Amino acid sequence: FDSSDADSKRIFWSDGGVHQNITFPVHPDPISGMHCWHQKVRIETAHAGDAYGDIVVDTEKSMAIYREWLKLTRPAPGPGGLRRPLWLGRPLRPAPELFYIKKT
Repeated sequence: FDSSDADSKRIFWSDGGVHQNITFPVHPDPISGMHCWHQKVRIETAHAGDAYGDIVVDTEKSMAIYREWLKLTRPAPGPGGLRRPLWLGRPLRPAPELFYIKKT
């Protein structure tokens, strides 16, 4: 496709492919509580007979690892009533008051 970035001319594919959450699901981050990708994956080239989007996932192993990560997390609220640490970088950082859990 055309753009001001010369590398865009090197892109030859026309779709986004298989969504990463199908290949390896998210896990809870022990510090932020956000869903993160703390995993190691093995990728192979396609085999004869494979179709577009074919994946193989060991869901039992994936769930076992998820449970290990879940044990490392702590329930909210955190210290001082925080949902997430104020120092945690965010691409679109909300106002500081939104980091706190309000008591109801």
